[in-house]
Amino acid sequence: MSAQKKPRPAFQSIEIDPIDERLEAKAAEKGIPTLVTPKNYFSAAEELKEPPPPPLPPAPHQGTPRSRMKSSKIELPDYVWIALKRRAIDEMCSVRYLVLQSLRANGFIIKDSDMIEDGRRLR
Repeated sequence: MSAQKKPRPAFQSIEIDPIDERLEAKAAEKGIPTLVTPKNYFSAAEELKEPPPPPLPPAPHQGTPRSRMKSSKIELPDYVWIALKRRAIDEMCSVRYLVLQSLRANGFIIKDSDMIEDGRRLR
């Protein structure tokens, strides 16, 4: 028992030009602006090109790249962690910045370029 498939009707062709003309007339009636594509798009785009901006001056030392950063996990009493977080909020900086600042105050050499107050601002 095989079911015969009914032939599907062919898609009706649509004349686009009359539809476009009606749309354009309605847009003109309502005062809607229209987009105009230049005949030769690529030559018009080349004419509008601005000269390239001058090269940027070399940036100062950008800091240590992430690939050369090392992470450290330390255990702190909860009251110290809370105090660090509160100070970071008060000074609007990161806990990392506070730790580096403390290390620098204790004689460790830390480059200015690595003293980033808030790393989120660089993303």
